[in-house]
Amino acid sequence: MYKSKVYLIRENEKAPIALEESGYINEDSLQELIERFPDLIPGDQIDPEDPRRWLLVAREMGVPGDADESDRWSLDHLLLDQDGIPTFVECKRASDTRIRREVVAQMLDYAANGVEYWDLDRIRQSAAETAQRDKKSLDEEVAHLLGEDSDPERIDEYWRGVAANLKDRRIRLVFVSDSTPKELRRLVEFLNEEMSNVEVLAVEIKRYAREGDQSHQAIVPRVIGATEAARSRKTESSRRQNLTPEQFFAKCSPEAQKFFQQVVDKSSKRGHALIWGQKALSIRGKVGREGRLVSFIYAIPPDQFQFYFDGHAVFPREKSSPLRTELDALGIFKPSGEYTLTTSVSEVGIERLTKILDLILDKMDSYLPNNQSREA
Repeated sequence: MYKSKVYLIRENEKAPIALEESGYINEDSLQELIERFPDLIPGDQIDPEDPRRWLLVAREMGVPGDADESDRWSLDHLLLDQDGIPTFVECKRASDTRIRREVVAQMLDYAANGVEYWDLDRIRQSAAETAQRDKKSLDEEVAHLLGEDSDPERIDEYWRGVAANLKDRRIRLVFVSDSTPKELRRLVEFLNEEMSNVEVLAVEIKRYAREGDQSHQAIVPRVIGATEAARSRKTESSRRQNLTPEQFFAKCSPEAQKFFQQVVDKSSKRGHALIWGQKALSIRGKVGREGRLVSFIYAIPPDQFQFYFDGHAVFPREKSSPLRTELDALGIFKPSGEYTLTTSVSEVGIERLTKILDLILDKMDSYLPNNQSREA
């Protein structure tokens, strides 16, 4: 049987070294490759204009089949890209006959139940455990993924994006194998063309080796299913514009609309900046001689209200710690990451939250000038 080849050419060698296509010993060896080298899923082939980069959340990520049960299934890998899109990865060797149809139904089970029963806390905790196992910091891993300095505010924004993508069912399904049968290829191309929020791809990761010599190996990945028509349509749909005030309030519950209007009015009156983002409204104060804007309030449809403590020296700990203690003592906020407190308008009520908003704005008015004078 003919086997395809790739060739290694070395300087001063008389002849190229021929490496023949060689299968994987077992499925576990293919999974281990993805775990060690997530970039074997070629992000430049998935999106040539903005190549995907990967953060491994977990290998063997548990997937529940019901809200009250423990994990029923185990997804081979869960990855996140730099836009916070959850990427489901399932590996099968071509010799496994289930790859032809059963693996698609299996993946759809994982996806349907994952987006239904996973929450941000579980995904973030799994990613933290994976990073800790590799003796790394999750915040540093996310900062590296984003290509930026480890800014706690930007990292919190990234995790909010992950939660939003999960809620919107904006995910990616990737079938990895050493060879893709035509039946799977047809299913992948069909699903990718027809599904708007979900990107469906197959990735062939072929292994080439020299017979009897494992010191020379080559791994060659190729994406299948990323047709230009599907890519263009999904790229257009993913280019989200910032919300207008009208769009923002339309996404809010009636009670939250009233409270968030107070957030807008009171913050504007005190000279704070209103930043209308893709998912939320942020309130920012100016610090330093350069007038750098720093967020301290987030309003997130339909009714989430968040207070953000800067992780650096903008709100020094000797100033912010008493305020955090005071807010924690109210019993209405829950921690959401190291620097964020979150509550719900519908659970707390407008009257009580208005008093808390006034407290926060008063405190911030006293903190921000101190930062300005200290840095001047």
